[in-house]
Amino acid sequence: MNHKSWWPPSAVTAALAACLMSGESAASDLNIDGTRRNALVRAVERVQPAVVSIHVVHRERVLRQDPLLEFFRFGRRYYRTELRDRITGGSGFLIDASGTVLTNGHVLGQDQPMRVEVSLPDGRVFEANAVHRDEALDLGVLQIDGADLPVAPLWESGDILVGEWAIAIGNPFDLGPTVSVGVISAINRDFPERQGDYYYQDMIQTDAAINPGNSGGPLVNALGEVVGINSFIYTGGEFSLGSIGIGFAIPVQATRPFLEEIRTQGRLRSAWHGIADLQNVTPRLAAYLELNSTEGAVVVTVAMDSPADEAGLGRGDVILSMNGKGVATAIEAWRLLQSLRVEQECVFEVIRRGKRKTVKFQVVERPGGTGWN
Repeated sequence: MNHKSWWPPSAVTAALAACLMSGESAASDLNIDGTRRNALVRAVERVQPAVVSIHVVHRERVLRQDPLLEFFRFGRRYYRTELRDRITGGSGFLIDASGTVLTNGHVLGQDQPMRVEVSLPDGRVFEANAVHRDEALDLGVLQIDGADLPVAPLWESGDILVGEWAIAIGNPFDLGPTVSVGVISAINRDFPERQGDYYYQDMIQTDAAINPGNSGGPLVNALGEVVGINSFIYTGGEFSLGSIGIGFAIPVQATRPFLEEIRTQGRLRSAWHGIADLQNVTPRLAAYLELNSTEGAVVVTVAMDSPADEAGLGRGDVILSMNGKGVATAIEAWRLLQSLRVEQECVFEVIRRGKRKTVKFQVVERPGGTGWN
């Protein structure tokens, strides 16, 4: 006897609805997947493989309390010195296939490190075989040897747009490769006062989260091009460590003279102009020098036989501008002087005995020996 299976009409309707909904869900998933792989994702995929974690080992001498000797000395405190390794870190990124890593100078520290390790996201670890620093502009370069190294493309043309996407990539708090996203908040930010050990100018401001360990990592646009080097943050207070959405990056175009000198000279030559001391124009000085305002920087000391001395710059000259940039204070003048490179021409507009004059000279490499300013 044959039995035919029978589904009630309601069950058939439900099954058909399930099939239709399954098809709609698959199509919807495809649409969502397409929108997920947006410009930001593609930009990260283009740059992140070349973003490295940097660990710097410094050996330092420290004092250590010795409780055993204190016991035999009846409680008198006794210290002895010993050597200890101190490890600091930050981020960087590969800018060519030969293994050049660009980062911040402060990531590498002030002293010559004992060892610098560079870790790639693919798990490879290299020891840097060359370290160069620009102590004026807070830039650093490492050199590693490796095959098939990824490269982060550098921004070459076009303006940076306020409001466009900004992606910060690095190794905050040594957590590993990390991405944060924001916008370009402002450009051409100058800081007349030192931020740590450095004067910063023409900085890019972003609200992409930048935290300790991000220093030296790239700030990337939506095209997957590096536009800046993440360098420091404003925290809003002395004891705050994390990002509050105000971070600053060195524009990548500012790194080009530094990179070119390392490429052509194999080292960073120390620039020498000979200006040894400057001071602000006080109201009393302005009256004495018959000036109409207190803007400018007064030359106090110039080293003998230096480029500035041979060009005629002397004590009492008031610097008003340098290479077309106005100078309002001595600090602004020092900031501009520190950015000069060997063989670069320097043009000053000065006031001397009430008359405007132009002083030109070429920066040279700092002479060897001691006693040079």
